[in-house]
Order: sequence, then structure tokens, then C-alpha cells
Amino acid sequence: MNINPEIFRAYDVRGLYPADINPEVAYRLGRAFGKYLKQSLGKVLPFSVVVGLDMRGSSPFLAREAIAGLNDQGIDVVEIGKVPAPAFYYAVAFKDYAGGLMVTASHNPKEYNGFKFCAAKAVPVARGSGLEEIQSYISLEEIRDKPGVKGRVSSLENIAQEYVRQDLAYVNYGKIKKLKIVADTANAMGAVYLDELFKIIPGDLIRLNWELNGNMPIHEPNPLKIETLQQLQAVIKNEKADLGIATDGDGDRMALLDDQAEIIPPAIILGLVAQVLLKKYPGERIGYDPRLSRVAREMILEAGGEPIQTPVGHSLIKALMREKNILFSGELSSHYYFRENYNFESPAFVIAQLLLLRSGLDIPLSEIWQSHKKYYHSGEINFEVSDKQAALERLETKYADGRVSKPDGLKVEYDDWWFNARPSNTEPFLRLNLEADTEELMKQRLGEVSLLIKG
Repeated sequence: MNINPEIFRAYDVRGLYPADINPEVAYRLGRAFGKYLKQSLGKVLPFSVVVGLDMRGSSPFLAREAIAGLNDQGIDVVEIGKVPAPAFYYAVAFKDYAGGLMVTASHNPKEYNGFKFCAAKAVPVARGSGLEEIQSYISLEEIRDKPGVKGRVSSLENIAQEYVRQDLAYVNYGKIKKLKIVADTANAMGAVYLDELFKIIPGDLIRLNWELNGNMPIHEPNPLKIETLQQLQAVIKNEKADLGIATDGDGDRMALLDDQAEIIPPAIILGLVAQVLLKKYPGERIGYDPRLSRVAREMILEAGGEPIQTPVGHSLIKALMREKNILFSGELSSHYYFRENYNFESPAFVIAQLLLLRSGLDIPLSEIWQSHKKYYHSGEINFEVSDKQAALERLETKYADGRVSKPDGLKVEYDDWWFNARPSNTEPFLRLNLEADTEELMKQRLGEVSLLIKG
């Protein structure tokens, strides 16, 4: 069969089911991933690989075939069932397995499915760190040949519970007060870790769209889309809740809303958690996405930390965290990474830290974060342009008098405004983020930069 090369994305494998992603593709990916682990990483049999999956209807069928592919490469498989992505990473890293494969399409709609891969210690296998090799192996004759020695299958239970306990090992959760919390998990995997979290920490938890359902009947599992938050916002207001949580398909990203049902900007979440951590880990490095508000860098500096600008995307951020020994990082897409968890996404840790901060200050979250709101941010805007590189060159020429850097795409900074423009790694867009000291200046510069991008 011909495999659509476009399913190989920057960070994972993803496509429509069953046109692009189907059981035969899953089997071949299992074998190709097994070959990659044996050949590229020099793993010698016997060794074991973790396999987890999300709640999509197609996921059990794809997982079964991926396991068969791994077994046919002679590799043992440890099944952990339906788990959020952070629990999957926990199993690989803390149980000391050779790697992991998770069947998930993350925040994509129900028509999609896919695969995430990682090596030992939950190190991502993505573009530039192994995914090209897996793609090259998938069509080899030997991947279709009958196996020699077959691997075995075993299982582990309670991985989500263990993951949550690991996150809470770094939080003084005994001091968290019983607050009212509304959570919308979009019938997806975030429900699994949130159930475990609120068995341990106090909280009056109001559950929305909780039952695991691959059809995701109420809305997409994408908390970055404002329209998916409307029900959550209404319940926060009606119930006079202290915090709102919205999670995505595989539970590794989240939107956090305050008591007024306003979205707390990721830059300020990063800054608040960093300030708490820097009391315990003084002078440590904190990573921040180049698209985030300047307030993130300022909050890190205020707390005595060393701000480090990271690229965009989990595999690149985690690599830089390992290289520079960064304690904690966050990005605009609401992923937060913690060094003590082998740099993988740690949403339960972030939620608990914010609840502990809220409990200690004993004032509403809206008052806590609004005191850090200083700038006017455009949010991320997508432009479909025929030549992304030409658009970036126009911007660099026009704004050559600014402070130009290229952490990911193009960033230009002035004293009272800045912008970052970067080509998407997964879609045909140039993505723009712009911020200024005043709303008027933000709108003015946004119009100017937008015209240049469009050519």
C-alpha cells in the first residue's frame, strides 16, 4: 500500500482515519519504530516499549496493530491502556523503558488519529530526532516480512494515579484550600488525571463533558479555540467558581480561567509558577516561548531567575531544557514542562501550584494575575501566504532597525512593541504574534505588519 507522506508531521504522525491512518499503517509504524529503536539507538533485545492510547473509537484497533508490529520486531510491549499523554511519558521515563508509542491525535477533531513516539526517559522522537528514520523504514521489505522471534505483551495499571502523585511530590498540597473548580475535558483524556488529582487535593470539582467518548459530541478537544470554552465560562459564572480548567484530547495542554471566567494568559501562568519555583530553586533557568508576552521574562527576572528564550514545539523545547538544564518552561499553546519530570508536560503540577498560590494569598485569581497585565497582545493570527520565506524577508527588511533575532521564525523588538512571525510546522500558515505598550499602538502596528505579510 502507498502511505501518504504528509502524515509525518513535525512532532508526530497524524492524519484522517481510515484514509491516512489505518490498521495496516499502524502495524508498519510499530515495526518501523521497533527497527529505529534497535538500529538507531543501538538497543539490544530483549527490551520493552510502552504503548498507550486515547479515547478515540479507532485507537484500540490501531494500538493492537502497532503492538503486533513491535512484537514482530522481537520487542516486548507493556500496555498501559487509555491514559493522558503526561501519564504515558511518566511510564516511559520513571519505569525506565526503552521507549513509548501512544495512539492519539491530540487536540484534532474526531476524524483524525495518529501516533506519538518517544525514546528512553521520554525523549521525543520527532522531526530532527528520529521521525525521518521511522518514515524511511516504513516501506522496507523487511517491515512486511514475517517475523523471527516474537516479543511478548504485559500490562501496567494505575499509571495516571502514579503520574499525578509524581507531580504532587513537588507541591506542598496539604496547604491547598478547598476551592470550587469547574473542569471541561471535552470527553477526552484530561478527565483521567483530573479525577486522580482531586482524589488527593481538596476541591469541589464540577465536571463537564467527562465521560470518555471518541465522538467528542459537545465540542472539539481544543482549549485554544475560544468557542470550545463557552460552556465552561457560563458554568464558572453561574457557580461562582474559583478556577476553570479546559483540557485537550490527550490531556497535555490546558486553558486555565479565573473566577471571572477570563482566560489567564499562558505568559502569566508561566511567570506565576516560575516565581513560586524560584523561591525553592533560586537563580535557576526558566524557559519561555518567543511568542509570549514580555511579562513572562520580566516576572522571571523579578524572582531572580535566568530567562531563556526557547524555540516553539515540545521536542525542541525539551531538547533545549536538557542542554541548558532549564528548570521549567512554557509556551503559548499552554504546554508546561518541568525538569524534575524529565522535561515532559506536567499539567497536574501547574494546576496544584496555582491552587496553592491562590490558597496562600487568599484573594481571587483574577486579582492575582490581573496585577501582572501590562501589555496588549494580539493573540496568534494565521496568514495563508504562498511564499512564507518571502514574507519573512519583507518583514526583516522593513524592521531592520529593530532588535532582530531568530529563535523560531523572525522576532523583532522595539522598546514599546515587538512581533514574532514564524512558519507553522504543521499547517500552511505564517503565524504572527504582536504586542505593544498600548492598545492603540498594538492595533496600528498589527495593521502595518499584516499588510507586509500579505504582500
